[in-house]
Amino acid sequence: MNRNVRIIFIVGLLSAFVLGVFELLFPFYLRYRGISLVEMGLIFTASTIAISFLRIMLGEYADVYGRKNVYLSSCALGTMAKILFPFSINKFQILFSKFLNDLQDNLRLSVHNVMLFENDRKNYAKFFSWFTASNFILQATGTACFAVLFAYLGYLNLFFFLSAMEATKLSIILFYRDALRRERRRHLSLKEAYSFKISRRLKILALSSAISALGFGIAHGFLLPLYFAEKYGLDAAQISMITAIHRLCFLTTPLAGSVIKKLGLKRTYILSTFAYAFSFLTVGLITFPILIFLPIFLIHDLLGGGIRMTALSVIVQNSTAEETRGREINTFNAIQIPLTILAPSIAGALASINWDLIFITGGLLYVASLAVFWVFLRDEPFE
Repeated sequence: MNRNVRIIFIVGLLSAFVLGVFELLFPFYLRYRGISLVEMGLIFTASTIAISFLRIMLGEYADVYGRKNVYLSSCALGTMAKILFPFSINKFQILFSKFLNDLQDNLRLSVHNVMLFENDRKNYAKFFSWFTASNFILQATGTACFAVLFAYLGYLNLFFFLSAMEATKLSIILFYRDALRRERRRHLSLKEAYSFKISRRLKILALSSAISALGFGIAHGFLLPLYFAEKYGLDAAQISMITAIHRLCFLTTPLAGSVIKKLGLKRTYILSTFAYAFSFLTVGLITFPILIFLPIFLIHDLLGGGIRMTALSVIVQNSTAEETRGREINTFNAIQIPLTILAPSIAGALASINWDLIFITGGLLYVASLAVFWVFLRDEPFE
């Protein structure tokens, strides 16, 4: 593992811990400030929509001005946002701070995997899969530490603690050495950024991935805990245990590199996507006792999850042009956003009719996603 890859790993894992703490801290802080549930939803939605329009531009910026500068900007914005939160009193001030915080996350995400790929293409699948598994562990650690940190620090000092961690990330990234060391050959262009100029392969992959993302959002969204409570009558402790087991299933992710070497990218992607379709359709069409339901349901993570995520990431990275990789990858991701935003509303409507419909619909959408991939890309080489 070279110096740059170690830096990316360390900073990425610090980000995962911060996220684990923040995802619990922020809702409690909103309640502390007297923000209603409806207003909370509007704050999250408004910030997500605003950022989605900027995501492609972030990739263009990274291509022109360099990955390291984007990562440094992310850390600086994260430091600023965490400092502003304790002094954000009304919903507009909180929305502004949330926007800055989301912007820093998206700046980081727009370049993190690109930097990992460009620093070690040969071992990218292995590093990506190990980072994904470690990321979930650090997020879970941050979540587990929240209660203790909050008890000792309170809102003000806990936000300052997270701000200090963001500043630490910034100081570490300063030691990153740009792997490409190329001169800027073009100017930042809004026209180019929003031209959606990506290859045919990426367009088809984006469509297939968007369909599966919609299926995932419907079958695997915010309603999942309520599904266990309503259909199986489980209590909070039992649901919590299932959620913990569910997250631990991502520990199969480090196997992704070995699976890809053995089966190849295309077969790995197809089989791991099929795992989602099989798992969701089976539990949606047949009502099992919970002890049988659980292993069938978890197939989607054990055989899909991080393995599919790794295979897709390798395919996408290999399908981009050197000079426009940041923009193309962020364009690819942005295409999925409209369907992702629709997923919670569709899931709610389906669940109001029958809880099983969220899994049946999710599974069918994964089948549709596979169909698009197979029809248009079955003859494409991916290795």
